[in-house]
Amino acid sequence: MLSTPDATAPADAVKMPLAARRLVLIGGLCIPVGLVAGPYLFGLQLVAVAGVVAVAIALSYQRGQSWFSRWSWLTTAAGALWVIATVAYWLSIMAAVDGSSSPSSLPTVLFYIGMAALSVMILGTIAGWTSRLLSDRRSVAAAR
Repeated sequence: MLSTPDATAPADAVKMPLAARRLVLIGGLCIPVGLVAGPYLFGLQLVAVAGVVAVAIALSYQRGQSWFSRWSWLTTAAGALWVIATVAYWLSIMAAVDGSSSPSSLPTVLFYIGMAALSVMILGTIAGWTSRLLSDRRSVAAAR
């Protein structure tokens, strides 16, 4: 639920940092491009995945001097693992399709690694949001 900023809240508590806003814009543009063009080229499916990662990193920001929090680092690492697992998954499927051999269990393992990385990325984003919410409440309570 969006609310109007509290007059007692610190000025920096109202705004998302500029770098995080830019990352949301870039990721937000990448997602529809990847979804629309993804069925035609695999590389553009990765653009959608990278867009989701960028938005998740941006939403895990912290307020203060450095917007890139420990939750942002966790989200970035999990997002990078998700992108790498997606590429490896696709390459292993293509290798099985192009070859005459039966598919191995590698695609299944890569799929679960990707899902685990996505879950960690989502948890990191939620933790960053929760941490920011709690620090905002503490700063408002201290100002009263």
